Parts: sequence; structure tokens; C-alpha cells
Amino acid sequence: MHYYLEAFKIVLQDKNGYDVEILSNFTDSESQESSFFRNQYKGKFYQKGISLLINLYRLNKFVTSHKDDVFIYLTYGNSIDLSFMKIISKAPFHVIDIHEAIAQNVDKKLSLKAQFKKLYSEKIKAVISHSSRTDEFLQEYGYRGLRFEVPHFKYVFPKEYNNDNISTDLRSSIEHDRINLLFFGNLNKSKGIDILMEAYNGLDDETASKVNLIIAGKDFDGVIGKIPVKSKRNIHIFKRHISDDELRFLYQNVDYICLPYRKTSQSGILEMAFYFKKPIIASDVPYFRKILNEFPSFGVLSGSSIEDYIKTLTTLTSQHEMTSFFSDSDYARYEYRHEIENFKRVFSEWISSL
Repeated sequence: MHYYLEAFKIVLQDKNGYDVEILSNFTDSESQESSFFRNQYKGKFYQKGISLLINLYRLNKFVTSHKDDVFIYLTYGNSIDLSFMKIISKAPFHVIDIHEAIAQNVDKKLSLKAQFKKLYSEKIKAVISHSSRTDEFLQEYGYRGLRFEVPHFKYVFPKEYNNDNISTDLRSSIEHDRINLLFFGNLNKSKGIDILMEAYNGLDDETASKVNLIIAGKDFDGVIGKIPVKSKRNIHIFKRHISDDELRFLYQNVDYICLPYRKTSQSGILEMAFYFKKPIIASDVPYFRKILNEFPSFGVLSGSSIEDYIKTLTTLTSQHEMTSFFSDSDYARYEYRHEIENFKRVFSEWISSL
């Protein structure tokens, strides 16, 4: 997430020179400053609870003492976001940057939807939407405030990695004599990790022998352990936090990024793939379809079933040496997306009018 925050900071500062401060629980290893928030996701249950209460107190105090500032809060629509968004909504000038209007794994939970509906319809004055999926949720929530439309911001961090920070097992996961596929991110059913694993199991042995699958991320749903890996499959699974250097190493060395998602409003994993010029193998959901219609050389759109993904992997494997991706014309248009330039202008005009 901190990569996105840095990209957004650059967008805000570009041409405008705004003084932008990032308040998060991330501590830059090169910075001597401590993070604004405590990490409320680490430690025992009571430690997480104490950290959360401290963070809410810190944010409330900061918002109260900075009434002339513009606050932008990035949300993934989890229940924990509700408390932070309620505090942010007290700021006279606030924007909710919506990556998910409600978390993908709980988007059918009516009680949580009701709470978000009340918040968006009664308290939130301005939002940033990245996709039609988010717009549909906002309509369902009865939101009537200001709305900025913009795609996910492009990443800008260095691509190099420190070899000393790459674990031995992760480094050895790359098999250069095979086609390396990477699934990166939270390992849950909403992101289709089960679709990918079942599709890999479903490949015929000859095709599977040409493929090496790497799965890296936190296993929140426990899905991975429920799917036995078929024999004669080359697979490496890392159910843990992946460091920045390890992330860069993986993206530099794999051939394709797998996105078998069941639903999504946007995807930092997709943008990361584009940043490293790695083609995506994406399921046919509206957001991915829109992106690949706009930039067709950036990857392949698969169907959304296990059978569809098997067919796509089989075809890609057989044509791997002959297929080229990231045409110069597509990438030139991607590098200068008019939607982002338009957002800079409109957002700046709004801030100037406050």
C-alpha cells in the first residue's frame, strides 16, 4: 500500500507543489522518522486492540488540530475502516479514496453494508472512485457528494533489489528452464487462488512440466491447505509477508502475473505488473476487461472458471516463445493516461476553491 501512497503523493505535488504528509503505519527503512500510526495488525489480540485505540485517538487529535487541511483516507471497505472514516468525515475538507467500497470477502454482509451506506449517504462529502464497480456501490449506498474519477496511479519506486535481503527459498523458487507464473497478494477465494491452483492441477502433465507456479502472500482464508497439489507439479508457496526487496525480485524474474480474481474494483497487483512490464493472465471481470480493452498487449483475458483458466494456461504455454507483449504504442498511451492528467487538474481546482 505504501507504494500507492507514494505514487499519490507525487501526483498531488506534480505542478501544484502541495505540502503532502503521509500518515500511516509504514516505516521507511531509509527514514529516521517513526510512523504516525502503530501497527495495529501485529502482536497478540489485546496488543492489536490497544494499538487500534491509540491510532484512533491520534487521528482524532490530528484532525481536530488541523481543520484547514485536506484529509484523504484510503479505504478497502473493511469494518475497521468505519471508525477511521467517521473521524475523517469530521474534517471540513475530506476525501475518501475508495479501493473497495466494501471488502471483497464480506461484500454480501448486510449489516456492514448498512453501516457503510449510512456513512457515505450522511457523512462523506467527497470520494475518489477507480472503477464502475465502486460507482455501483456508491449508487447503492445513496451517495450524493462530490466524486473524482481516476484510474489507479502508476508506481514510481526503484525496481532494483538488494540480493542480501532475498531469502534462499524464495530465490530458488525461480526456475529459469520453465515458464514462471506468479500469484502475489492475499490468498483468498475472492481473488481466485483456488481457481488458479485447480487450473494448474488440471493441466496435462506435459504442459504442467513447462510451468513453474509461485504463490506469495498471507493466507487469510486457509484456502491453500485445502487444495492438494497434484503430482508432477512445480509449485512454490510462501504464506507470509513478502518484503519490498523480495517483491521486486519476484516481479523482475517471473514471466506472467496471474489474476484469477472473482471480483475487483481496481488492482495494485495489476499496476505492479505493468510497472515491471510483466503480462497479466486475468479473469474476465469488468475492471480487467476494461484495462485489456484499452491496452490489449498488456496481457490475456481468460474466462472466470477453472476450465477457462486451464485453456488459457495451455494456450499461453504452447505459444510462449512466439508471443510478444507491451507494444510501444500501448505503453506510450499508458505512460500518459489522460484520466490521471485530468484528475490532477480537477482536484487542484477543487482544492483552490476551498
